[in-house]
Amino acid sequence: MTILNNMTKLFIKSSLILALALLLTPIGNAQDAAADKTAASLYNEGLAALKAKNYADGLASLEQALTKAEADGNDKVVGLAKKNGAMAAYNLGNSKRKAKAFDEATALYTKGTTLNPSYSSNYIGLARVLGDQGKKTEAMAAYMKASEMAKAEGKAKKESEAYKRAKSLVSSSYNAKSYDEVISLGTTLVAKKDNPDVRYYMAKSLMETGKHSDAISHLDSALGLAPEKKDRVIFAKAESLEKLGKNAEAVAAYKMITDAKYKKTADYKISTLK
Repeated sequence: MTILNNMTKLFIKSSLILALALLLTPIGNAQDAAADKTAASLYNEGLAALKAKNYADGLASLEQALTKAEADGNDKVVGLAKKNGAMAAYNLGNSKRKAKAFDEATALYTKGTTLNPSYSSNYIGLARVLGDQGKKTEAMAAYMKASEMAKAEGKAKKESEAYKRAKSLVSSSYNAKSYDEVISLGTTLVAKKDNPDVRYYMAKSLMETGKHSDAISHLDSALGLAPEKKDRVIFAKAESLEKLGKNAEAVAAYKMITDAKYKKTADYKISTLK
């Protein structure tokens, strides 16, 4: 009886080993098949995944295609894999950013800029995730890089988007009464592309800190850039002139006001400063 039991156990053990071996065989074959894939076939798999909006698998396949193409000296696939890999990284980065997985999003956008440094969208994505984390100085730098790349690409819409989002960093800092931050961010932005609203926020921030002469300089720049918004700018300039004790100049500025939003106060100021 004992011999029979031992034989039964041996049979069961052997069957389990055989079953495990059978299960492992297809995996080994699949790995061999993957190793045999060409750079072009891996690229095509990645492209198909991107078309299906499966950006994670698409990026993985494109990175495999890139590695193999570089090893093979296949420049055509290298270029295509980098171009589409950058787009895959951007789309996957967006999903991570929206899920507030900021570290992963940052890594993906950064990878995208490495794959294709001239693709502006990844710089915009990187700037947005930095902004979401309150890293406004770094975000501004990324937006400026995005605008530069978009201009080089000939994509005016992307360039405009970069500046618009950069401007929102300045306005949000102003609304938060972070006046020194407004000056710092605004200085970076206007060095690349002047903007009347940014100049106005910079001037108002300087006024809040008592630097009225510097504020007037920015207000004069704003007037030259956007005369259609002149009343709010002239009113601010008149206030700074008044603070500097230049009452006659302040009155002259207040008299230029026509917008109903500012005129009543301007008229009152004129009556008190005479």
